[in-house]
Amino acid sequence: MDRKEDLEATGDRFRDLILRDPRAHDEIRRGRAVFLEEVERRNASSGLPRGAARQRRRWLPIVVSASVAAGVAAFFVVTRPVTFQIGEARPGQVGSVIEATDGRTVPVSFSEGSTLSLHDGGRIRVLSLKRGDTRVLVEDGVVDASIAHRGGAPTRWQFEVGAYHVTVNGTRFRMAFHGADDRSLRVSTEEGSVTVSGGCLEAAKTVSAGEILEASCPAREVPAPDDVPAAEAALAPTPDLAAKAMRTERWRELLAAGRLLEGLRAAERANFDQVCRTATAKELLALADAGRFFGPSKRAVAALVALRARFPGSAVAGTAAFTLGRIVFEKEHDYSQAASWFETYLREQPSGPLMGDAFGRLMEARLRAGDTLRARTTAEQYLGRFPAGPYSAEARGILGR
Repeated sequence: MDRKEDLEATGDRFRDLILRDPRAHDEIRRGRAVFLEEVERRNASSGLPRGAARQRRRWLPIVVSASVAAGVAAFFVVTRPVTFQIGEARPGQVGSVIEATDGRTVPVSFSEGSTLSLHDGGRIRVLSLKRGDTRVLVEDGVVDASIAHRGGAPTRWQFEVGAYHVTVNGTRFRMAFHGADDRSLRVSTEEGSVTVSGGCLEAAKTVSAGEILEASCPAREVPAPDDVPAAEAALAPTPDLAAKAMRTERWRELLAAGRLLEGLRAAERANFDQVCRTATAKELLALADAGRFFGPSKRAVAALVALRARFPGSAVAGTAAFTLGRIVFEKEHDYSQAASWFETYLREQPSGPLMGDAFGRLMEARLRAGDTLRARTTAEQYLGRFPAGPYSAEARGILGR
């Protein structure tokens, strides 16, 4: 084999190595293929150079350029932001509500290859969207997930499902959550595994391929001491005062340990109204979260109303107003009352950390309440402040009607 043939064979081997690199993503391979085809086209049109020395000089910049092209392609693949779309063409916005209504199935496709499919009343929000780190809130219904893991790069997906947290270790699984009745969760994995924690689970559980996990936190009323019939109270033995005091304060320990369901039940046994009169602002917020996640929601409302009455003008009182708006919006579907609470938050905390979300939810609440004129005004104000915010697509949709 002469030098010319040897050089051509080396070029062929180099081309194969570029195209078959197992570490390359599909986008990199396509970019390399286009680059090499262009090199071949130009060499064919210009003719072969004379002499082995000139051949080496011609191939050197090609080799360097191919490496640079691969690096540039990899740079764009790694740094390109992740986006998603709803259905066939509607671009998705972080923070916006995505829901499947009227028996429809709604696909949500992510640019890095992952897909979610909502049905049976599925309702979600994409909370944050970064390459390799995505958080999704599942508010209700059934969601099928297929998570892409490409090129060996670490991929972290977190689903917040009521009081539960689902961390993705595998790729294909289903979540069915019913927040309005018994707060039940069913997770079934088809491929890989997921880890479920929080809620009523005492410890995190791994759900591997072919396995199913079912859990529920029914909203059961536990009678407070004042609700016990007098006849039963008369028959009950008089408890030791020290033991009674320990039971009375047990709810504090449970809330401090993050055991919200047990803390809520202990507070109910210790007389919930009395607890709300003595709890700290932090404890009242924890009781409100327990009421929202485990029910009944009236416990959450009672804790938040007590917080606003006992700590007026504070930042936590503003947070309580925002949370009350969420409860009446999501649980009671009283959109006019929800709008009033979001307005209260914005009035009390005009530069608060929840200001943008409160503005978007106010716009949404007014629209659902039938207050179209004020919803349009809020949409204009929102776009003026947050032209690329998570509710910007909904705002433009309102103004485009």
